[in-house]
Amino acid sequence: MYFILYNPTSSQTDLVKRINKLFKKISKNNVCYKINMLEINSKEKVFISQCTEEDIVYICGGDGTLDQFINRIEGATIKCRLIYYPMGSGNDFSRDYSGVFEITDIVKRLPKVKVNDTDNYKFLNGIGMGIDAEVCRTQAKYKFAEVKKSYFSISLNALKNFTPYSLDLEIDGVKRHFDNVWFFVCNNGRYMGGGMKVTPMANRNDDELDVCVVHSISHKKILFIFPFIYFGKHIWFKKYIECFKCKKLVAVTDGCNILQRDGEVLEYVKKVEASF
Repeated sequence: MYFILYNPTSSQTDLVKRINKLFKKISKNNVCYKINMLEINSKEKVFISQCTEEDIVYICGGDGTLDQFINRIEGATIKCRLIYYPMGSGNDFSRDYSGVFEITDIVKRLPKVKVNDTDNYKFLNGIGMGIDAEVCRTQAKYKFAEVKKSYFSISLNALKNFTPYSLDLEIDGVKRHFDNVWFFVCNNGRYMGGGMKVTPMANRNDDELDVCVVHSISHKKILFIFPFIYFGKHIWFKKYIECFKCKKLVAVTDGCNILQRDGEVLEYVKKVEASF
């Protein structure tokens, strides 16, 4: 049996058309059901637990849709096959793959983040604190607005008003302190923000996290460097941008309390721990 789970609030403009096309294709030779994910909100774990080895589940949406799904099924025994059909606006997760692809094994070995020693989450692409989280928070306000703004334009505006902060990192047991931090990210993949190659050396198969810290840079210079991120060439500016690979990261901030996880924003954050 086939199931098509879709997020009706996805930013994909032709979402309904694409869902119907997929349903028509599958239902020619198979029993298939379309399920609005809002209708099984918070019941995803029950749903996936009832699926059998003969079932195939298509998850249709963007990074936010998939992030919420994998976190809501955490702890469930996955017997069915999971297929991801990218239908978001940024689709950073799918940029490391191609087309429609199976994620059954992928979701079983994703990194985790603990927030403030209490809340635990898995993440697909990465986490970050600083200007990236501020952009995600602003972008969420525009999501259903009539006036659409791109990630790039929101980023430029946020850069003008952002106040850098202090950061203490513990990277595989080695402690580092940074002042005047604009943002740091801890990524599993290369992309974020709709194609920005923030951690260009990241490899989803190496079971290591890629960390990038942007610090001790003037507002004028960061505006100059910003476009280079789309090509992964910002790492040329080693005086202001430091990159690491690690198995475990602990971060404590002073002056910044918002975190983005695959674009989803968490507030009142002081400490994060990320690891495989």
